[in-house]
Amino acid sequence: MTDLSASPARLEWPAGATSHVTDLDGPVRHLDLGGPAGAPVVAVHGLGGSALNWGLLGPRLARTHRVLALDLFGHGRSGLPAAPGLAADRRMLHRFLTEVVGEPVVLVGHSMGGVLALQHTAEHPGTVDRLVLLSPPVPGTAGRLDLAMLAKRAVLRVPGVAGAVRRKLAGLTPEQVVDQQLRQATPHADRIPPEVVAASVAETRERSGDPDADRAQAVQWAGITDTMALLGRAAAWRATLARVAVPTLWLQGADDPLADPDDAAALAATRPDWPFELRAGAGHLLALEDPAWTEDRITGWLAAGAQ
Repeated sequence: MTDLSASPARLEWPAGATSHVTDLDGPVRHLDLGGPAGAPVVAVHGLGGSALNWGLLGPRLARTHRVLALDLFGHGRSGLPAAPGLAADRRMLHRFLTEVVGEPVVLVGHSMGGVLALQHTAEHPGTVDRLVLLSPPVPGTAGRLDLAMLAKRAVLRVPGVAGAVRRKLAGLTPEQVVDQQLRQATPHADRIPPEVVAASVAETRERSGDPDADRAQAVQWAGITDTMALLGRAAAWRATLARVAVPTLWLQGADDPLADPDDAAALAATRPDWPFELRAGAGHLLALEDPAWTEDRITGWLAAGAQ
């Protein structure tokens, strides 16, 4: 394993965080948000996000746990994998947990990061002490297949669609890109603090100037279609949840436009041993919209399990 940074870089925001880059079959950036010794928290963001998405919740969790936040391939300041798709991120996550962290973690996954966290925990339970899910996408049917999800994936895979989306994004300013992402994720985007928006805009501007910017967007596109393929096989996805053998907490925004709360509750009910809580008045971005509530639920659940 090769550390690609001569020395950790300190970020202006979140305050006190340090940035590290490690070669895990491609350059992977993670933020160390500090915290005491003990079972570390590893946080995995969703599609189109980055480790900065944990900039409000992470420092709160760092009062009781050491907190590390990853950039997935093609996101934030991570580089590109040899081949795009969720499989590369799954391999990278396993290497990060076993080679960089080296002990069982509290794995926290948001949105697509929740899908990765579920898959990883089902396959490698020895690396995860506890699992926390924040608004993971879910299939919308109790049948064998989610035909609507698979149909949407088929449309996205039509030749020319990905290129058209890339051209549309290229015509937006970084400010417009971030604003669009936030408004697609929550009806309460105006509640996101200005420092979060500013940091995301700065990172988006920096990423858009990279020589690999188009390839990074292709990596993100592959993440979308791979996630849809997983969820479209609804019965197989329920079987993945059934195989998860570690204590799990599921938190969900009641106003989430990207992960239907009723479908989430129905899927969570297949695991009655998992606490499931809805946050009224919050959308898809619990860690940014209400970090205090999210911290309280996570730390209270972790503390109760330690007794």
